[in-house]
Amino acid sequence: MTYTKAILAFLLCALLLAGCAGATATPPPPVPTPTSTPEWEREGWTLVWQDEFDGETLDPANWTFDIGGHGWGNNELQAYTDRPENVRVEDGLLIVEAREEPFVRRNYTSGRIKTQGLLAWTYGRFEARMQLPYGNGIWPAFWMLGSNITETPWPACGEIDIMEHIGREPTRIHGTVHGPGYSGSGGVGHYTTVPDLAEEFHVYAIEWEPEEIRWYVDDVQFFRVTPESVRGAWVFDQPFFLLINLAVGGYWPGPPDDTTVFPQFLKVDYVRVYQRPDMVEATATERGVMHLGDIVVTSQENADGTWQAIATMTIVNADGNPVSDARVTGGWVGAIRRGETEGLTDANGVVTLHSEASERRGEVTFCVTDVTRAGFTYDKEANARNCDKITVE
Repeated sequence: MTYTKAILAFLLCALLLAGCAGATATPPPPVPTPTSTPEWEREGWTLVWQDEFDGETLDPANWTFDIGGHGWGNNELQAYTDRPENVRVEDGLLIVEAREEPFVRRNYTSGRIKTQGLLAWTYGRFEARMQLPYGNGIWPAFWMLGSNITETPWPACGEIDIMEHIGREPTRIHGTVHGPGYSGSGGVGHYTTVPDLAEEFHVYAIEWEPEEIRWYVDDVQFFRVTPESVRGAWVFDQPFFLLINLAVGGYWPGPPDDTTVFPQFLKVDYVRVYQRPDMVEATATERGVMHLGDIVVTSQENADGTWQAIATMTIVNADGNPVSDARVTGGWVGAIRRGETEGLTDANGVVTLHSEASERRGEVTFCVTDVTRAGFTYDKEANARNCDKITVE
């Protein structure tokens, strides 16, 4: 090989090697990342509300408290409080804690929260992921009540028990409806068996549609009711609100005994509400802005010589149409300063509140301080007036 040919061969090899090195250094095109489906999505359902309990405290826009220790119609032994010792948010969980301690003539305390006056729904899928407490006399529940309960007392307002568990049945979950003619021990229900209620989280749910309610644990259906299933009127075609509580004792679970360990904890990872797309659209048409359309204070004479003031309020939307299930809050001033201070509007947008009875006569005034309803904004500036008064001689 001549010197010139050798040089040419060397240069050719060098070019080839440089080309190979350049190809190796070029990064490959990025591989597309698969799109993940959010874990809360459900086929055929639209998520319309959720509480993941990710904050530091319970969200007051979602929940209010029931407070007291009067047995709650079930001979329950606890006093419900709003203390963080009994209800709190901790590490992404709602914690409802039942404690053995003296409190206002009761020996136990616990918690009961609800969406009443804040959030209510007609139809949908309602689910919560929970780890349950255990022991004789322990009674956790995830349930619903008709929003008209203030005007139509239980059981005519309706009750849907999504999940109930009593400690003396350590592997059973109950689902039940109560209504006129089928309440209390006569409720229409069924149960399923889950072996690890106190050790693991499970998802408890209902799917509530017109003329049908279905119960699920971890997406496995175990019960279904229709209007033909109940022995009275079907009252499940109206708004219902949610409740979560942990009772101690009662007619059904019985009292705690020497084997019951305290404290006990109901742990809730999340609560979610879904609706069918057509339900969402129908619900959206009911939302908007509302205001106080009218307020009138009248009086009534009682047979014992006392009298009461009566405040009647009407809540309407921007078009002047009545808004039902709006919570109206206010106060009494003047000769009578006590009485009913809040209530829910009926189908005509009307709520009526009574003062206490009094022998003292004079001027009394009722003023509306707030109006709330899920999906609505209260436009106080649209009110013609916020108060009305009457003078009784």
